[in-house]
Amino acid sequence: CVLIVNLLLAVIKKRLKRKWAFSNLVSFCKIHLFNYINLMKFLENPEKDWVIDKDDGEQLSFNW
Repeated sequence: CVLIVNLLLAVIKKRLKRKWAFSNLVSFCKIHLFNYINLMKFLENPEKDWVIDKDDGEQLSFNW
């Protein structure tokens, strides 16, 4: 299970334009695990005031 999570976080880290340390990325994902936010939008700009977007159907999608 840990290897799968590690792989998913590595893919997320590669897709982000903003540079993150892997440990910080893991910490943010752990803290916001049960929040209904778009993870990619939040990680791109964490300082921005974010709003829970219930109409956004893609919580975490890997559409290439």
